[in-house]
Amino acid sequence: MTISQNKAGRAQDAGTAIKLTNCAKTFADGTRALMPFDLSINAGETLVLLGPSGCGKTTILRMIAGLEFADAGGAIHFGDDDVTRQSIEQRRVGMVFQSYALFPNMTVAENVAYGLKVQKVAKAERDQRVREMLEMMHIDMLADRRVDQLSGGQRQRVALARAIAPRPRVLLLDEPLTALDAKLRVRLRTEINALLRKLGITAIYVTHDQEEAMALGDRIVVMQKGEIAQIGTPQEIYRAPKTPFVADFVGASNCLKVDIENGRALLGLVDVDVSRAWNANPATDGLSEIYFRADGLMLCAPDDAHFTATVEAVSYLGEKLRVTVAGIGDDAVMVDADPDSVVTLGETVHCRLVPEKLTVFAAN
Repeated sequence: MTISQNKAGRAQDAGTAIKLTNCAKTFADGTRALMPFDLSINAGETLVLLGPSGCGKTTILRMIAGLEFADAGGAIHFGDDDVTRQSIEQRRVGMVFQSYALFPNMTVAENVAYGLKVQKVAKAERDQRVREMLEMMHIDMLADRRVDQLSGGQRQRVALARAIAPRPRVLLLDEPLTALDAKLRVRLRTEINALLRKLGITAIYVTHDQEEAMALGDRIVVMQKGEIAQIGTPQEIYRAPKTPFVADFVGASNCLKVDIENGRALLGLVDVDVSRAWNANPATDGLSEIYFRADGLMLCAPDDAHFTATVEAVSYLGEKLRVTVAGIGDDAVMVDADPDSVVTLGETVHCRLVPEKLTVFAAN
């Protein structure tokens, strides 16, 4: 496995491109888990499957692994190889689970070596690769420990080392950090991100955690009820959502129902120019929904305000002050302010929308 680096810091020529064509999944009881879809994953890319429980993201991962097979007519290719009906062993994938799935009767080194023994790798090379993996994961000092003597973070590092040691064509990660505490999740997420870029391996990562998806994904696939709602970079998914579901699901989002005419929306006592919304379209005239993040609304001076509102909650988040206000629409909305701002409960504040950070959809 080469570790020559490209400009993005990702190793070159180490990954395998994946292509799923007309793939759907219907279970034996007739449940349609996935509608037909096409998906291409670049060699060396980290692709994140993001969505709520039951949306189909884990089913896609299992289809890529060979643990589930696509309905008739679907095809899966690893590079030029048709793996549609191959087993998981034939596909040469590495998998990391939330539950770690380590062998409790083995030491750390024995767990990491397991896949290499199955591949019948010679002992000298096997021992060398195990040492390399343990050093890479910063757990070489734990080589002779039993896994039941390890912390959660250490076990997850062992699981990663075991999955990568056999040099799989593809690495599949199914919510591997969910069982860890918040601080450890952030640290391991950073380590995984650096590791994937160093190895240049093609990786598919399943999560329902939006922050995790944004931090790890070269691209994100947002899933909704067995269908792909949107594919894009983290910036595209966050700033340019293509459906109301994506706008509402990814990030802290607000929604206002308004009437729009000629690019202007009646909000409060003023007309707001929404023609500069990133997806502004004259076809959205009429009853519409405006979505915006907490930074798409700002506290301002009375003379610059689009409307006034009443403070319902204030949360200090370190780098910003998250203020929840009522009186703008049917529901309370969030606005981010300078962390040193002084805002009190029940206070009347003045707010202004940022047109470039709005997303406009025709109301259902």
